[in-house]
Amino acid sequence: MSKTVVSKKGQVVIPKQARDTLSLVPGTVLRVQVEGKRVILEPLQEPPKEAFVSAGSKVTEPLLREAKRTSDKTKKLLRDLGVSIG
Repeated sequence: MSKTVVSKKGQVVIPKQARDTLSLVPGTVLRVQVEGKRVILEPLQEPPKEAFVSAGSKVTEPLLREAKRTSDKTKKLLRDLGVSIG
């Protein structure tokens, strides 16, 4: 078990052995969870670049229009119900 100290800025150094074991490199994004009195740092796995596709405006424009239309309908319904939507 290793120890580390929290700095004045709230920073901690992850011991080298832990970084090596988890293959943490500069720029690795960590999720921070608090469970009781425990702080859990967990590396976020980025989806592989192959999971993404290039989409042109023929694909994105109709989706954006539908999202806006749905959002406008939702806002109107909430207003009609007297819900403040700030």
